[in-house]
Parts: sequence; structure tokens; C-alpha cells
Amino acid sequence: MTTDIILSVIGVILALPGGLFVAGFSSMARAKWAALFGGLIGGVVVAGAILFWVNATNMGIDGLSYFFGVFFAASVGVLLGALVVNFLVGLVSRSSSESAIER
Repeated sequence: MTTDIILSVIGVILALPGGLFVAGFSSMARAKWAALFGGLIGGVVVAGAILFWVNATNMGIDGLSYFFGVFFAASVGVLLGALVVNFLVGLVSRSSSESAIER
């Protein structure tokens, strides 16, 4: 395991509790567990994308900057994953009778 992978894993693990707390707090009641799962996936996907990008460009970054970058990006990824899942649950759970009232 390289230092990049270790710092990515540590950054994601430390970013998840705060991000999932905010994601659970800001999600709809009927989509709370789905939003937490979407946030978990979002954080891991963002950290994987950063790891892939750094390895593909052969960029040299010091450890502290890399850790903080992964930490904050994974936090945003958790929130974006929860937001997308909330949107999808709201889109699916809306019935056709509600759209008829809006006319």
C-alpha cells in the first residue's frame, strides 16, 4: 500500500461521521437510510476519483495537503450523494395525482 492510499482511507474514514450526520439531519424522513447509504457511496467515489487523478497525472503532493484535500472532498461527496438520493426518492415517490393538482 502506498502513502496515497493510506491517506485516502484515513481521510474518508474521518470525513464520514460528520458528513453522514449532516446528510441524515438534512434528508427527508422517508429517505433517511437511503440518503445515508448514498452519502457513503458518494464519499468513497470522490476519494477514489481523487486517488485515480493523482496517480494518473503523477502529481507530487505533500501528505498533509493530500489528506486535507481528500477529507474535505469526501465530506462534500457525502453531502452530494445524500442530496442525489433525496432527489431520486422525492422524484419516485411523487404520484401522478399530485402533479394534477398543480395544473
